[in-house]
Amino acid sequence: MEKILVGLDGSENSKRALAEAIKIGKKFEAEITVVNVFYPSPTPSTHNFSHKILEDAKAVLEDEKVKYKLVSIIGTDPSKVIIDMVKDGKFDLIVVGSKGTGAAHALFLGSHCNRISCEAPVNVLIVR
Repeated sequence: MEKILVGLDGSENSKRALAEAIKIGKKFEAEITVVNVFYPSPTPSTHNFSHKILEDAKAVLEDEKVKYKLVSIIGTDPSKVIIDMVKDGKFDLIVVGSKGTGAAHALFLGSHCNRISCEAPVNVLIVR
């Protein structure tokens, strides 16, 4: 295993998903790519929220001393973004939280987790 993709939306479940990805990444010396997909907004608040999520992840990843990349993507379908990234980036594993922050933030929802697990061409670890 060389590359792990983690969907992160700031929810507690997604933070636990990152922690699990780090454990696996350390064991296999894999690179972890953290992606945050956010909806476009007329105000900078959504972009700032995404930036904060990735900055928090960066601090954790650096503290754990793992190889990583951070990706922020504007999109309307997080599950499609993740599935496309896996296909294009040749990832070995996807790690996501079982449920996201909810409709208010519109980042990751249980339905996205379900779609990812059904359509992804690689193994998916769903963390509660």
